[in-house]
Amino acid sequence: MLHFIFGGIHLDGRKEGTRRKPLSLLEVEPEQVVIPLSMHRGAACTPVVTAGDRVALGQPIAQNEQGVLIHASVSGQVQDIRLHPHPWGKPMQSVVIRNDGKQTLWTGCPEKAEDHNSLSPDEIVRRIRLAGVTGMGGGGYPTADKLENARGQVDTLIVNAAESEPYITADHRLLLERGEGVLTGLGLLMKAVGADDGVIAVEGNKLNATEVLERTAKRLGLSGRICTVPSRYPLGAEKQVVKSVTGREVPPGQGAVDVGCVVFNAATAFAVYEAVVKGLPLTHRVVTVTGGALARPRNLWVPIGTAMSELVRAAGGFREKPELVLMGGPMMGIAQTDLSVPMLKSTNSLVCMLGWEWDKQKDETVCIRCGRCVSVCPMHLMPLLVDRELKLGGDVRELRRLHMQDCMGCGCCAYVCPSHIPLVERMGQARQIVEQAEKNGEVTP
Repeated sequence: MLHFIFGGIHLDGRKEGTRRKPLSLLEVEPEQVVIPLSMHRGAACTPVVTAGDRVALGQPIAQNEQGVLIHASVSGQVQDIRLHPHPWGKPMQSVVIRNDGKQTLWTGCPEKAEDHNSLSPDEIVRRIRLAGVTGMGGGGYPTADKLENARGQVDTLIVNAAESEPYITADHRLLLERGEGVLTGLGLLMKAVGADDGVIAVEGNKLNATEVLERTAKRLGLSGRICTVPSRYPLGAEKQVVKSVTGREVPPGQGAVDVGCVVFNAATAFAVYEAVVKGLPLTHRVVTVTGGALARPRNLWVPIGTAMSELVRAAGGFREKPELVLMGGPMMGIAQTDLSVPMLKSTNSLVCMLGWEWDKQKDETVCIRCGRCVSVCPMHLMPLLVDRELKLGGDVRELRRLHMQDCMGCGCCAYVCPSHIPLVERMGQARQIVEQAEKNGEVTP
């Protein structure tokens, strides 16, 4: 039974350019990859290789104190370890590997699991940790840690394949072409965390993926059920998908685990399958490369650390100069000005847009108190009051009373605002004011 979620908006999907495009490899492998030592939540990793070392595909090249591993996505020679432009904005330490084109697999990879059904929960988590799997839907939380924190506390595990942002079809193609791996990953995650119920949530505009998954599950006798959820943004967010699938409301300041659920992205489930069953570390992922500026939009299976410029080249290059380039979707993506930045574990798309594809920021006018931002906010917030409080001076206690720290930056409020007020930016400013006040001890966290 599906449940209603509050707020959200219906968006023009604009997925026609790639939703029928099967996954394909890069036609020419990148000459080098630049692998950042920070592309996950938590402390950055420390390199365990030095310039001049030879590395194989899948060989660990960095690790942090929490046990998060980063692996070489190609075989070749470490050219340098240096600061390099990063998609998140600030240059970060990165390992530069010159690709030898041989794709020589590291001999230290775990052996394939002949019978993965016989593996214990601890062994499943161990293999996931060794593979360096982190959340691939944007959060970047280490998957092994997430499983250990949720073990014994949840009864429902959800694989989120809603993919509600426009343009992006990476998870859709993954379900169509590698659905067996996603379903197997779901079963492994359920066993690792001790969940009784496993669900794959798919948006209603992807019924062909739902049919493929149902047939595959029945043919192979795999666990889990397929749940079709409404096509509404931001249904791909964790709290919203939990509400839609189970009817449970995640309280402010809490997470899905607090209501007995744990959520993983579809690409993460597939990476878990490859790690546990095949013994392969996380070195590649599927990326949607699309937008009106590109000659040939595609879904690509590429090595992590590949430059955005290589993805553009693989999509036929620019047929027109883009006015906006985003890593991620048009609602929550990060604008990019340097195409030398590398693709991360959590990068699901590169969207290159022309002027007609996006609404340029218009001049802000006075708030008319229409209430549209309140009606669409999926977190039951009141962005217009946060904006007013900031203009009045930004009293910390008043901002906390408005619960602006629960904002997830989905952009629905700014999208519907007839006064063109940059409400997402204002919510971010308010959050920073409160966090700084808590850090300085001015208010109690």
